[in-house]
Amino acid sequence: MPFVQITTWKLSDEHKVKKLVEEITHSIHLHCGAPLDKISVVISELTPDRWSDAGILGNDKDFPIKSRRKSYEEGQ
Repeated sequence: MPFVQITTWKLSDEHKVKKLVEEITHSIHLHCGAPLDKISVVISELTPDRWSDAGILGNDKDFPIKSRRKSYEEGQ
């Protein structure tokens, strides 16, 4: 049955984590018809230094800007 895997940076608010898995489970149940007890949701948390966008590590101080580059010529 459905297995949903989410990979994200560390989530610090346990209430939000609980709400997230509840809402994902609910959505899968509604849209796929899978029984609740057959829906698995796994959250894998990574540290920013193990995540990159556009080849820029998440712990780079300029990550929000540099990670939006479209070419290597833009802000390395």
